[in-house]
Amino acid sequence: MTDTNKQTHGLEDALKHALRRQDAPEDFTQQVMARLTAQDSASQPVRDSWLTFFAQPFVRWAALAAVAAAMLFGVHIYTVRRERAQGEAAKQRLMLALRVAGSKLQLAKAKVNEMNMNQNKTRQVKE
Repeated sequence: MTDTNKQTHGLEDALKHALRRQDAPEDFTQQVMARLTAQDSASQPVRDSWLTFFAQPFVRWAALAAVAAAMLFGVHIYTVRRERAQGEAAKQRLMLALRVAGSKLQLAKAKVNEMNMNQNKTRQVKE
């Protein structure tokens, strides 16, 4: 065996010896139970985290009110934008209708003027 093998074998033996199975002491159960009762009787430490802030009822209701207000504000903004878009679409339709009506009026005016010219010519010819 080489020197490295002897060291490895010695290390393995030391680990086996350190990690060998041992029986628990006879008063082990009593010691564990005594520690548990001591921990139960001691006051629980208060956690210092941001979640304990929401444990207070006032803060919880205030947070709920803030969320509800934000949701209502969002719904209001959505409604305003939708109404504005509908108004813009109605405006576009109205402008188109006015252009069509204006062009129809121009055609009617041209026809009326043409008819007046024809009537004036026929009157002049008759006279």
